[in-house]
Amino acid sequence: MPTPEFEKRSEKNLATLRPKAQPHFRALLRTLKTYAASKGLEAKIISANRTWAEQDALFAKGRTTEGPKVTNARGGQSNHNYQIAVDIGLFKDGKYLPESVHYKKMGPLGEALGLEWGGRWSDFPDTPHYQIKTNKRISVLRELVRTDGWSALDALIPAFAATPEPTPTPTPAPVLLPDTVEIFLDRGEGAKKLSLDAWFVESRIWVAIRDWADFFGGTLVEKNGKFSLLLSGQSTPIPTQVIAGHTAARFADINAVLGWNFSFDGAIRPRKFTIHPDS
Repeated sequence: MPTPEFEKRSEKNLATLRPKAQPHFRALLRTLKTYAASKGLEAKIISANRTWAEQDALFAKGRTTEGPKVTNARGGQSNHNYQIAVDIGLFKDGKYLPESVHYKKMGPLGEALGLEWGGRWSDFPDTPHYQIKTNKRISVLRELVRTDGWSALDALIPAFAATPEPTPTPTPAPVLLPDTVEIFLDRGEGAKKLSLDAWFVESRIWVAIRDWADFFGGTLVEKNGKFSLLLSGQSTPIPTQVIAGHTAARFADINAVLGWNFSFDGAIRPRKFTIHPDS
């Protein structure tokens, strides 16, 4: 038998979802595990499909049974009851964290993958929750399954397109032999040269986006050959091109979110680019 991709709990919950929905949530868990690992945490799928009776039991919490309120949905009123939703749990050294700032920070990563995130709900924000975006009210889903069966619901689940390996495309002559740029960081204590690849192409600074995210923070999400970068709580589409074998993005596109000050000396060779994030 093939080796399971994830740990037992996540795999067990994934298996309860609609088959057409499972690839979407596998992609989600891969992305969130990468983010969580960078924070010393582990992400798991702790809940997926629920029976109506299980949903009613959760609804009773904080109402007719002990504990805090955890949902406003009765049986049949949650996307969990239709095998198209999951809840993510974060763990530290094996201990479950019911609260963490990282639940909110991870939300845009799921949205970048095309999922609906419960943290955007105004009436009952649910930051660990992700679901297939059907653009249908829950009452419509309930009636659809009742009258037309599960195949009608499956028709609302987008087909999952696996991310292809980016194929480098021929680049204009200036990009084949770009001018290198040395990047310096100055936080008020003198400029320090960084080991980050950067280039000057058509009057723009381009940086190796994966190295940038690793050094300055942020999470890179790739879907269908397109990239988004989670910066300052925002998931921002980033146009890229391949330069010298690296996936590169314009610093201007990144800095549209960060708003850092910088200076550039294009008269010397190699060109010198200094970032002043704290000024």
